[in-house]
Amino acid sequence: MSPYKNQEDRKLWSKEYYQKNREKRIEYSKQHHMINREENLKRMRENYRQKKGSTKQSLESISLPGEIWKSIVVDGKVHSWYSVSTMGRVASHFGNKNTGRNAAGFQAWDRSYDPEYCRLIKPAPSYKNNHDPNKRDVYGNTLKVGDKIIMCTRVSIRLPWDFFQDINMYGSEYQYPVQGLEGANGKCCQRTMAIHKLVANTHMSVDDFPPTRIADSYQSLSEPIKQWIRETVIINHIDHDPTNNDISNLEYVTPRENCHKAVKQYGGHFCPDQYLKHKEPVIVEKKQTVYQNALAELLEY
Repeated sequence: MSPYKNQEDRKLWSKEYYQKNREKRIEYSKQHHMINREENLKRMRENYRQKKGSTKQSLESISLPGEIWKSIVVDGKVHSWYSVSTMGRVASHFGNKNTGRNAAGFQAWDRSYDPEYCRLIKPAPSYKNNHDPNKRDVYGNTLKVGDKIIMCTRVSIRLPWDFFQDINMYGSEYQYPVQGLEGANGKCCQRTMAIHKLVANTHMSVDDFPPTRIADSYQSLSEPIKQWIRETVIINHIDHDPTNNDISNLEYVTPRENCHKAVKQYGGHFCPDQYLKHKEPVIVEKKQTVYQNALAELLEY
């Protein structure tokens, strides 16, 4: 039961309570804001002092021991706006310089290409739904039907609008649409790429590290055959962990080899048991509906 006699009584009480505590809330807000403001200023000054007045950071400052960085290679062409390491980390070289307020009164930022600036990009996993009740993950754990399985990790990169015009590869004639407004970097298009492909194309190209089966005779092949191999070869994760994009965990294989390695890792067959030749097909009997009463059976028809 409400403690108020009517709606007017509730409004009057709320107004009195608001006026009574208004000064206390204002004083608390001021103190709380000043405390946070002082802490934020101390943190900003310390960060500014450590970087000696510059907010830029180089690849060397974020590199791990033994990590090597190179500009990414997309379809055989070097793209200097991004870098990828041998450990599967991707960094962007788009600047983040504050240029004040623009004509519309909003805060403006200069995000043009700056080789002295880098920012690590968080990879986004690509999922697929599990439909096999006997499926196991890379650690041997049984997966339920409907569980999400990580296929690979990807990043979204921006490229000049005419980046693919001079690339001699099948499908390179496709012109990606312009993304966003034209800025300091000119017209740009966007493309989502798997990180393991960026690592392999950049640090272990097919020409320098051909597949093991054809390593001895690869250099003697004609250029059209080499181009066919570059476009059709796929990359396998040796430990079958799609999040481990270290260069030591990647190898070039054919689609058939990739399937056989997956079957050997996870067990089972390429197709369900009812379609195998050496087994009798499993006939699934149709379940008959059990009705609770005669009325339910009549309503069904």
